[in-house]
Amino acid sequence: MKIKSLQISNVLSFSYVKDIASAPKIVFDENLSLLIGQNGSGKSTALEVINFIFRRVLFIPYERDTNSRIDSRKKQIKKIGNAQHYRAFRLDKNYNFESDEQKQKIIVVVELDDIDRANIQHLKDNRDRLSPIISLYSGGQMLADDTVQNKHQLDITITLNSADKTYTIQTNEEDIGYIYLSVYNLYKEIIQIYNEENQDTPIDNLSESFALIGGYRNYNSYEPTISLGEGNTAPKQIQNVRSSEYSKSTNSAENREPTIFSLVRLRMAGKCFDLMTTKRDKEECESEANNLDFIKSINDKLKIINLKVEIKLLDQSQWRFAFSFIDTKRNKTISDINSLSSGQKAIIHLVFEAYGRGDIKGGLVIIDEPEIHLHYQFQKEYLRVIEKLNNEQGCQYILVTHSESLINSETISNIIRLSLDEDGYTKINQPTITNNQRWLVKILDNKRSTHAFFGSKILLVEGDSDRYFFRAVLGKIEERLKKGLVQDISILDINNKNKYEEWRTLFDAFGLKVFFITDLDSAWEFYPSQKPSKINKLSLVSSFLNSHPDVISKIEAKYPNNIFILKEGDLEIYLNIHNKALTNVIDFCQNDLGTYLADNANTKVQELKMIMSKVTEENEAELW
Repeated sequence: MKIKSLQISNVLSFSYVKDIASAPKIVFDENLSLLIGQNGSGKSTALEVINFIFRRVLFIPYERDTNSRIDSRKKQIKKIGNAQHYRAFRLDKNYNFESDEQKQKIIVVVELDDIDRANIQHLKDNRDRLSPIISLYSGGQMLADDTVQNKHQLDITITLNSADKTYTIQTNEEDIGYIYLSVYNLYKEIIQIYNEENQDTPIDNLSESFALIGGYRNYNSYEPTISLGEGNTAPKQIQNVRSSEYSKSTNSAENREPTIFSLVRLRMAGKCFDLMTTKRDKEECESEANNLDFIKSINDKLKIINLKVEIKLLDQSQWRFAFSFIDTKRNKTISDINSLSSGQKAIIHLVFEAYGRGDIKGGLVIIDEPEIHLHYQFQKEYLRVIEKLNNEQGCQYILVTHSESLINSETISNIIRLSLDEDGYTKINQPTITNNQRWLVKILDNKRSTHAFFGSKILLVEGDSDRYFFRAVLGKIEERLKKGLVQDISILDINNKNKYEEWRTLFDAFGLKVFFITDLDSAWEFYPSQKPSKINKLSLVSSFLNSHPDVISKIEAKYPNNIFILKEGDLEIYLNIHNKALTNVIDFCQNDLGTYLADNANTKVQELKMIMSKVTEENEAELW
């Protein structure tokens, strides 16, 4: 199943829209979407909304009471008690729209894929075997014989009731696709029970459809052992883990290791436990547990970081198992997961999520900030692992990221950039990328400058010397104001002033505010009938200004468009240096910049101060 689009009204930074159908729409690529934007722009809110939809609305959570008596089996599987609540999820109203009439609404469009059709057919094929189980343990029924069409889409409107933190939905509840999704977790439990009762003729369980790797990852609490003693069977512990995840917010901090680590251990230990009860010897049981299909898949992907996992039975009286990572290069057991690099741990986590919950295929995988603690080069390796997994499993990936290494000419069409409009509400920027714009991004990638998409402003300049100078000036301003301006404003050299419009169009499309500082010879554009020439000497500046008395007013008329043509020449004239070679500008910035900026009587400094005030949106008198 894939998520096609999402519309949000009156949730945190998303503004209230009276008609939810007209709310701005986030459209997701069927394979990979990269969600980016400045802090506070709504990325986490969008992620939490999707998390809520998949954990509560689409895949309604069911739980199994493994302590029930035989004569009360009909009550064993039921919806969790708070299934209609969203208290655990951070979905507050926008503080500007808190009246009862200003409802919180969400529209999600999802599409069933070949994996869902296969799941539904699998349930129909096994109806005769599963019907008695579902009737006995839950009082439910199997799916009807309706057909799931190609491109089978579901539109679901969700209304949040902020008073009691409950929600209601509007959709075609008779649609076989909706019925399948809403009782998906019930069917999984039913198949599990059938397999426990019919171990000689098991039924394959349904393919998993959702996984989320949150931004909080606590590997310090990693547990190297697990016990199945005193009635704490693997199914019971797995049920407890899954129950805890049904209400798991993306904003919750992890006090324990990621739950997927527990699930992998429990699945392996449970297999070993079951085999031991059939009188097989210890070594044979361990070998079979270590060669489960999902473990072989995990170990195959972990080859990239020279690791594999294995389990051993330590103490049969307590059914205590040791779960270890093996360094395959040195054939050595890793005693502490924290001795591994951050990159290795991140890839382990990703691979565990891909295989550890079950056979995840065709579903949605969300990864919040995959780059956390990862070296730049390892971030690209991480993306390659995702590509390999996607080729094998056909999942849809949504990555929420601040990593420039994940943005390049190949992924730029997958970017969804959230920003804040003038009123502080989330704005969705998702342009169609032209071939020419893709080439511009390739230039940024080659210059390691794709970080520009993560701030809110772009300052374009002509060359590398201009870029160095204005970055130094911005650094001075940041030293004084300490407002994060260096991170928020990216300064890029475009080499050719005639390419300005192309660059502006690209960044505008992603909701970035664009400024341009250029030399006086750009003013020739005001006089198209005249032949342009260089204006790189004081005498040429004087001559040009004298022969074009209206040029200053024309330059200032460009200011509202955030275009600033230097009135007194080019950078070498402004800095009084022999030429604009980068080495000369570096030397000036290191030795003379402070004194230069302190000269308040210098008209060139005054002009630069005015320009930087416009760019930073800070009071001119406070800049330096």
